[in-house]
Amino acid sequence: MLQGGTGKSTDTAGYTSNLTPTLQLFFDLIQLKKGNTVAYQTAAGKIMTWLKKYPIQNNKWGPFFEDVGEWSETQINAMTCARYMMEHPQYFPDWKTQVKNIINWVHVNFSNDKWKKYGVIVTNEQSVYRVPGNSHSARQAADELLYGFLTGDTSFYSNAVRELNWAGYMVDDDGKNCFPTDEPWLTDGYGDYVRHYLRAMAIYPVLAPVEDHILSTTSVIQQADYNGHFKKYGNVEFDKPDTGKVRVYYRCFDNEGTEVIKLKAKPSGLLLNSNPLKEAAAGEGYSWNELEKGGVLVVRRKNGNKVIVLE
Repeated sequence: MLQGGTGKSTDTAGYTSNLTPTLQLFFDLIQLKKGNTVAYQTAAGKIMTWLKKYPIQNNKWGPFFEDVGEWSETQINAMTCARYMMEHPQYFPDWKTQVKNIINWVHVNFSNDKWKKYGVIVTNEQSVYRVPGNSHSARQAADELLYGFLTGDTSFYSNAVRELNWAGYMVDDDGKNCFPTDEPWLTDGYGDYVRHYLRAMAIYPVLAPVEDHILSTTSVIQQADYNGHFKKYGNVEFDKPDTGKVRVYYRCFDNEGTEVIKLKAKPSGLLLNSNPLKEAAAGEGYSWNELEKGGVLVVRRKNGNKVIVLE
């Protein structure tokens, strides 16, 4: 077993720093009041303490992939933790400095300049297998865009967008994904890289296509219908002169949350659980931000989980 995140161990299977997904699971179960929440809280506290004491301080992120039998630093462990820190700053008071330190560590250890002549630096998978990956580059780009959005530091923006473009070129016209110098890999082939595009577009909607589409939610979307496919809610039938046409209908798990939606044009109005939702800068309501093409609708819900966006 590894001692205190030193990286000195022959038993790499006994170490991983990829613990923030487990941390998220514990906190979600606690919020839902499911299972042994006292034990989950204890476990979450221990994980948080360990992460802060070791890998966040010494950048010993270590192995992730099961087919590597020796110590190998991995970008996925480092940046998965960095994103969690950015999404949960209440647990990490010094997150801005610590996350930038992690990003810089990734640049030092995993940057690949083979495509520099095209204006982009991409990201290798790990220290043992120094090959640039589709999902790894897309992950790095999305996380750096999030950091820039939250801090105002735009120094990563240009390369991050180009890195997303580069990752797109790794997809064949039949949808098959390949590492550019190697065979296809299942995590990329099954679409791991796609969620990083979704995350990037949610942070910078200008990157999203000009179409009606939900980009992000703080809850879970259980149903979504677009372009008038949804016709009736309760006793109200839509696409009638007195009700208007439905642009988007969606239903969430939680009665409280925030959604970001890219639209081709500003809607005439919104309904939350069949009640009109007001346009407002704060509190329950919605706001609209006009872009050069289309715009961004932000919906803030406090007392409902079913939203209708009207034409």
